Amino acid sequence: MKRIITACLEQTIKFETEEEFEAFKGQLERKGVKFRIISAEPKNDGFITRIKKQYNQYDVGDYFD
Repeated sequence: MKRIITACLEQTIKFETEEEFEAFKGQLERKGVKFRIISAEPKNDGFITRIKKQYNQYDVGDYFD
């Protein structure tokens, strides 16, 4: 039987504004999700961020090292 030991998602997300991105970060913090911002850059048509975040409350292991 297999079991998930550690899990992490890496996502690239486009937000309309930096304020929308800040609200997203606040939501993750309120939910207790572990996350790390890899990059966050304003672009002409929005705000692009790359983020690693915990998946389904699994341990993140060494993904954030």
